[in-house]
Amino acid sequence: MINFIRNLRIRLKLYILIGVALIGMLVIGGMSFLLMGRLNEKTDDISTSWLPSVDTGRDMAATLSNVRLNELGYLTAISDETAESSLQYIEKEKSEMDTLLAKYESLIDAEEEEFYNTAMDIWTQYRQADEELTALAKQGRVDEARAVLEGECVELYNSLNSAFDEIITYNTKGSAAETEESARLYRNATIILAAIILVIILIGVFFSFVVIRLIKMPISEIENAALKMAEGDLDIEISYTSKDELGVLSAQMRKLVRKLQVIIDDENKFLAKMASGDFTVDSVCEEEYTGGFYPLLVSFRSIAAKLNDTLLQISESSVQVANSSDQVSSGAQALSQGATEQASSVEELAATINEISEKVKQNAESAHQANTMADTVSAEMNTSNEKMQHMIQAMNDISSSSSEIGKIIKTIEDIAFQTNILALNAAVEAARAGAAGKGFAVVADEVRNLASKSAEASKSTSALIENSLKAVENGTQIADETAQSLLQAVNGVNEMTGIISQISEASSNQASAVSQITMGIDQISSVVQTNSATAQESAAASEELSSQSQLMKNLVERFKLKGNLSRH
Repeated sequence: MINFIRNLRIRLKLYILIGVALIGMLVIGGMSFLLMGRLNEKTDDISTSWLPSVDTGRDMAATLSNVRLNELGYLTAISDETAESSLQYIEKEKSEMDTLLAKYESLIDAEEEEFYNTAMDIWTQYRQADEELTALAKQGRVDEARAVLEGECVELYNSLNSAFDEIITYNTKGSAAETEESARLYRNATIILAAIILVIILIGVFFSFVVIRLIKMPISEIENAALKMAEGDLDIEISYTSKDELGVLSAQMRKLVRKLQVIIDDENKFLAKMASGDFTVDSVCEEEYTGGFYPLLVSFRSIAAKLNDTLLQISESSVQVANSSDQVSSGAQALSQGATEQASSVEELAATINEISEKVKQNAESAHQANTMADTVSAEMNTSNEKMQHMIQAMNDISSSSSEIGKIIKTIEDIAFQTNILALNAAVEAARAGAAGKGFAVVADEVRNLASKSAEASKSTSALIENSLKAVENGTQIADETAQSLLQAVNGVNEMTGIISQISEASSNQASAVSQITMGIDQISSVVQTNSATAQESAAASEELSSQSQLMKNLVERFKLKGNLSRH
């Protein structure tokens, strides 16, 4: 019975409770109507049959007494008016008796028919005796009339009163019996209704206890399970099983708990593998992510994919940075070596220029002495011719040295051009390295600026050397002319003096040009030394960058990434 009720739907269980209450009310109401109907029948029988019969019997006895009294008054009347009044009253009472007998006839049952017939017969005889009495009295035969009154009428009167008493007694007893029956029915109705109410209450309490227990027990179990779930405890046991709504709810709760346990376990494994660096992980129970759980799986996959892509890009960037840093390091080493060689060449160039400067100064001093000794040139012609030969030789040496300086300047320009190309390559590789190559980009830019300055200084030096070559060529030409002048010294000292003046002026210009060349060489030497130091710093920075990029590459290789499996 309890298992049957357990498997019913909750609404059916409530319907059972309501049905028990309604059936109880209907039973109580039906029994009440039935018993009250029987009581009403008894009461109606008493009020419409027994009691009216008693009252009618009493009224008939009273009416008979009134007839008897008025008959006596009629016979004893002292006047005609009194006699006539008594006679009228007798007729009225006899009519009232007929009415009461007719009323009683309508109330009687089969058992009372005998009482009615007896009373009716005696009343008929009494009416006849009364009519005889009245007739005798009207004839003046009062004594005979009195004899009838005291004889036959008394007997009939007593018989009729006895008949009325029997009617009253019969109906009184019947009324008492009906009253007792009504009381008995009332007691029985009270007991039956009390018993029915008690049975209904017991049944209602039983069903209420069973239904409430069958509803409360699973609700409490589900409530405790929900509280544990709210606290994050999924170690839940829901044992209630049934075919009702709570059974379905319990089954769904068990299903939900299992789903949550599976999903949370899957997410823990998901996160654990990601924490260990494995971004190739994926769900092993995708079918459990239904409804509102599916966006959670999508989010986890999105996080893993984004982190995988980010680390993959970092890995690829670290490889590129490592390769670029190696190239930059090689270029910086080559640049450093070239700058060192360039510095050595510039030092040699500076030494050569210093020698040229000394020789130019000597030429200027010699020209000045020649100018001052112009007056005595004739006497010292041979000596001057010999010195002139020396000067021509010195000029040839200057020309040769200037040619060498031009070659050195060409070498400096080539070094500056290569330095500029290396700086440009370093800037490109630094741009590819992104944020990690910003420091190196600054160094590369500084190297490029130094290379530009070296190129400009070499161009300035080249211009100065070209001027020097022109001056040397001019000096050579003057020397030739001087030689011709010496050979033609006989043509006049004045012409020789003018030529020597020109030589002195050209020598001064040449000395100034050589001084400018010396200053340019000093600038080139300073720039080349700066380039050398910068190249060494670039080489050290590129080596550090290469070391850091390799460290970053090693860190990224700790992760297991999708799309990059061949590298791990």
